Amino acid sequence: MTWFLVAALVLVSAVFQSRHEVSKGVTRSGRLAFDAPVAVVFPLFTPLGEKHWAKGWDPEILYPREREVAEGMVFRTLEGESVEHLWTVTRYEPKNYVIAYNVVAPGVMVRRIEVRCRGAGENRTEVMVNDSYVGLSEEGNLVVEGLTKSAYAGKMKHWQEAIGGYLAGRAK
Repeated sequence: MTWFLVAALVLVSAVFQSRHEVSKGVTRSGRLAFDAPVAVVFPLFTPLGEKHWAKGWDPEILYPREREVAEGMVFRTLEGESVEHLWTVTRYEPKNYVIAYNVVAPGVMVRRIEVRCRGAGENRTEVMVNDSYVGLSEEGNLVVEGLTKSAYAGKMKHWQEAIGGYLAGRAK
């Protein structure tokens, strides 16, 4: 199943790339740290776990509906009112605290994100985020161009504050 989804992503990318001359891409990485056990932090990066800290995050689970998260899971989100994102869980290793997604915003961009959590003591978690974006159109290329190092650092700061705020509220 996963190989089929990856092949479909490649095909979608090739079709949209032919509509303009050059796709732009960028890869960014970020680090986060939280004063909470890894078993508490890691689930916050799953499709439904993100609802706890990401304002407006409301994934529609398409397949399989009977499990909270699984490799091969497909879900949909909307950015703003109009940009649909189709997500596939491409890697899910809860024992190793790793989750990865491929994301397609049709006609806009393809994204791959991987989150790795690591316990750094009994009550400390370190998180590594690797994010790659490829534009599929001029609109997508503008998104990619906007993902400067400082813009991505701002995104990671927002995640740090939002997740940290959720964890602090949970501890009370």
